[in-house]
Amino acid sequence: MASSKKFKKIVILSGGISEEKDISRLTANEVHKILRTKYDVELLNVTHNSKKLIDSLIRINPDVAFNCLHGFFGEDGQIQSILNFLKIPYTHSGVMTSSVLMNKKISKIIFSNLGVSTPKSIDIMKKKFEKKNFSLIAKPVNGGSSNNLFKINSEKDLGVFLKKKQKIINNFIFEEFIPGREITVGVLNNRVCGVMEIVFNSEIYDFKNKYVKIAKHIINPNVPKPIIRELNQISLKVHKIMNCNCISRFDFRYSEKENKIYLLEVNTQPGLTKNSLLPEMAKNIGIDFFNLCQILIENSICEKS
Repeated sequence: MASSKKFKKIVILSGGISEEKDISRLTANEVHKILRTKYDVELLNVTHNSKKLIDSLIRINPDVAFNCLHGFFGEDGQIQSILNFLKIPYTHSGVMTSSVLMNKKISKIIFSNLGVSTPKSIDIMKKKFEKKNFSLIAKPVNGGSSNNLFKINSEKDLGVFLKKKQKIINNFIFEEFIPGREITVGVLNNRVCGVMEIVFNSEIYDFKNKYVKIAKHIINPNVPKPIIRELNQISLKVHKIMNCNCISRFDFRYSEKENKIYLLEVNTQPGLTKNSLLPEMAKNIGIDFFNLCQILIENSICEKS
């Protein structure tokens, strides 16, 4: 981590090559709009052309790269590896943390080994289903922004899903659906910056609820204090053990019936759009969007090869 006084030239990585490139552009545009008031900033549109990307980074020679990329290549350790190689400091987490937490299969195993409850994984190829095994959630092993998130309520639904996705079925994981309330916890500067409930009109918090029909956000929700303490403790514990850098967001389901929380996943690259959750949490504790971005810049890292 270095002093912000050293950072004059900032490149903002935008776009990318995942299905989330449009969200990345929204994030990058918001960051660019606020940082250009104080810094020399340049937007860099990332495409499949890796040579062009590397040549552009060498040409710009930034003091720091503000990583606004989401999904494949952007938050799975790949762009982080390139920036490490070029010795360019960058925001958010490093290679190993990004790659492990982006992979939902691996991260679920880690959560369980840490004693953190997470929805049970279901092997649909081996298990003979009974009625009690439904409902299921199908989601990409690597992916974010709740893209390609599906709820499966019957064996018929499962058959239809498998037929549609048969060529890419290995790219999905299946887990038990936990009825309950959607709770997210933000960590900033290695401290909890907020607990928020997300209220929506469907059973799952998918892309539509995030970015089209915006869900209701409730900061400091009416949840039992012991549950709030547990949410905070788990989030900080995993953030530190997994070596998350500066910022992360933890998505939970709270089952009121069981009075129990389940960690769904960890986002090392939380969205920074006008509808995103973590900037709203930060604002609630007095950290405006410019200062949020500056905190990320001041905590930029460059790992040794």
